[in-house]
Amino acid sequence: MEAANIPMQPQVRKYFYQKAASNLTPISGTFELTPRCNMNCRMCYIRMSESEMCARGREYTAAEWIDLGRTCAERGMLFLLLTGGEPFLRKDFREIYTELKKLGLMISINTNATLIDEKTVQWLSEDAPTKVNVTLYGGSNETYQRLCGHPFGFDAAARAVDLMKEAGIFVNINSSYTRYNVDDMESIVAFGKSRGLQVNAATYMFPPVRSAREGVADALVRFTPEESGIARARFELLNMEPEMLEQRLRALHSGCADAELSDEDCERTPDEKMGCMAGRASFWVTWDGRMTPCGMMNQPVSRPFETGFAEAWHTITTETNKLLLPVACGSCKMRSSCMVCGALCAAEGDGCSHKKPEYLCGQTRVYLAEMEKAYQRLYGG
Repeated sequence: MEAANIPMQPQVRKYFYQKAASNLTPISGTFELTPRCNMNCRMCYIRMSESEMCARGREYTAAEWIDLGRTCAERGMLFLLLTGGEPFLRKDFREIYTELKKLGLMISINTNATLIDEKTVQWLSEDAPTKVNVTLYGGSNETYQRLCGHPFGFDAAARAVDLMKEAGIFVNINSSYTRYNVDDMESIVAFGKSRGLQVNAATYMFPPVRSAREGVADALVRFTPEESGIARARFELLNMEPEMLEQRLRALHSGCADAELSDEDCERTPDEKMGCMAGRASFWVTWDGRMTPCGMMNQPVSRPFETGFAEAWHTITTETNKLLLPVACGSCKMRSSCMVCGALCAAEGDGCSHKKPEYLCGQTRVYLAEMEKAYQRLYGG
């Protein structure tokens, strides 16, 4: 089972996804184990208090998640992401993880890492996940307090990252930027580089399509399209190594398809359907038992705990196949550099996936302009 702890090469993973999509095999799943979290980030679309959660539903038990995982594995699931909320907040998370790992799955974990201590790292390293994605919300405790309401969040997360790295657990750093923490971009990138860790960034915040809370999309959280495009370019210029950055800039300057986005956790496709593998090779199950193609979608929806996984997956694939991206996206010259997908279009279009997402158009246009400026500075005409 040691091989399951080695991250799969992107081209191999892409091949698996493509084969799975052609057969509508659910090769990749996400289990959103809880909406609860020990932090209260201003932009979070899932987080609920205990009372809010109880008013809307219930968390499924460890046994129920394990049974679902077993069924999914039998149907072809190979990759599994465990997320929340904050999954380590569940007292039975170790049981869930351990039993699912026995199925031979390649398991990744999304976490803010502030609850991970030496004891957690010890049991986690006994049969390590393929990777742990740690979201770093800032480069200081002050930023964590401002954005997440956690006065010592940075210290706790940094310590956990170092503990996992020392234990040989593969760690990625994710960073989500808003107006509250964009000034920490340099320090977050430096944090990753000083530890030899990959750093990923999100400068796009979804409209709160899944949120039951007020204020999640307040103007101080979500960038304007222009701000988002500038932040996206700024991050790439800071984060990429010189050789990779040169390749990126030259590809974008020439309009080459090599500039196409690559995201290990969201395999994108150039077609007019979803624009990714969601609902064709991957799925998401929310904390309250709803299956959707993607965690940022409310429709189509099915309920695998109630109907069984096979019927739920059939519903998702059938309904996802009916979704179309905007016609304008198909011939758009910016398509290879745009984040467009069915979930994004639906979120921006009030549930309509074929409405042109003007926010993404603006973001991509500014991003490309910023990267062209960088190209001209470095290489001239």
